[in-house]
Amino acid sequence: MLIIHDGDCPLCRDYVRRIRLVETVGAVDILDARSADPRVAAAWAAGHDLDAGMLAVLDGRSFHGAEALAVIAGLTTPSGVFNRLNRLVLARPAVARALYPSFRAARRLALFLTGKGRLRPPAIRQA
Repeated sequence: MLIIHDGDCPLCRDYVRRIRLVETVGAVDILDARSADPRVAAAWAAGHDLDAGMLAVLDGRSFHGAEALAVIAGLTTPSGVFNRLNRLVLARPAVARALYPSFRAARRLALFLTGKGRLRPPAIRQA
């Protein structure tokens, strides 16, 4: 499994640190969407706006934004309060879709408060 998230967002960083996936999916690569990793550029090239949402890739399928959140939550183990609540609430796609705009707004606020800018595709960052 691959998860690409905004490494400058403290909320995003905390979320990917807390989730427990190894027991259910095996190896998990977690990438910062601001990195120069070629998989980040490939995600942008495939049409995934990483500023609009995280990306999860599982078994060759890509899940973006609320859909990624629901997939990740559905795969977390029930160990710990955070993971149990995460799975209980966000594994439901309709709930994840309803809450995701609030999460995006919180991310934008966190980036603003920490002086970080929005994510941009690699070609734009280099210009």
